[in-house]
Amino acid sequence: MSSAKMEYKGTDVEEAIGNACAALNVPREELDIRIISTGSTGIFGLGRKKAAVQVSLKKEGGHEQKRPAPEKKASAPKARPERAVSEKKPAVPKARVEQPAENDEQEEAVGDPVTPEEMEAIRADLARILDLMACSSEISISQDQNNKVHAKIAGDFVDILVGPEGQTLDSMQYVMRKIITRKFPQKVLFSLDAGGFRDNRMGELQARALRLAQEVKETGKTRTIPAINPAERRMVHMALQDDTEIRSRSVGEGLFKKVLIYLPGKGRRRAPRKKKTAEKSPE
Repeated sequence: MSSAKMEYKGTDVEEAIGNACAALNVPREELDIRIISTGSTGIFGLGRKKAAVQVSLKKEGGHEQKRPAPEKKASAPKARPERAVSEKKPAVPKARVEQPAENDEQEEAVGDPVTPEEMEAIRADLARILDLMACSSEISISQDQNNKVHAKIAGDFVDILVGPEGQTLDSMQYVMRKIITRKFPQKVLFSLDAGGFRDNRMGELQARALRLAQEVKETGKTRTIPAINPAERRMVHMALQDDTEIRSRSVGEGLFKKVLIYLPGKGRRRAPRKKKTAEKSPE
């Protein structure tokens, strides 16, 4: 009968083998070991994969070696605890998580200060990503009055880095925010632009929102701006916030949502009315 094969994982191969020895209560010499994966550290700590090994007990004389399980010590019977008055346990502080991007639709946030050394580290990580994309470019980095870090890319690859409707740029910004969240303990706000795309895009969105709002007033029909990111949705809402005749709201799931522009009372779905059965006229 073939020996059962079991799989164990760890941060590297040695740890995976150690986990196997501990689980089976045998030394390394008594195991047949096959390395499945050596693991990967990923890029900037992202995409990390664990090492994996497959092990089975070695055979001796045609039989598997079996190591006797350690005897369990008889434990003294535990005294039944007296019922005490329930006390509320202090809340365990949760690990810091990245601020949801949806907050970009709300009031402009204020971040924690970032030192020049930290800003240089951010610039270096962005440069590394651009090198991996074979799009090495010029990078300038600054910090505004709200402590938000702004990185701007210039050079021959701007069009590639922006991508269709800014999708590539948004993806790069998302990855950079993840890297920054892992690296720094404080709350760091970060934005990424290339070739002035963000400023031009915001101007276009404002003009589009005002144009659609006018169409809503003239026709009474709801108008829609297709799925855009939180910062762009915030810009649309701000452009229309002083117009008392129309309303705007975000709808959809996930990071990218569309914006509805409508007259008050016409932007929400109503439950379908039940059909009334026709009454027969008396003969």
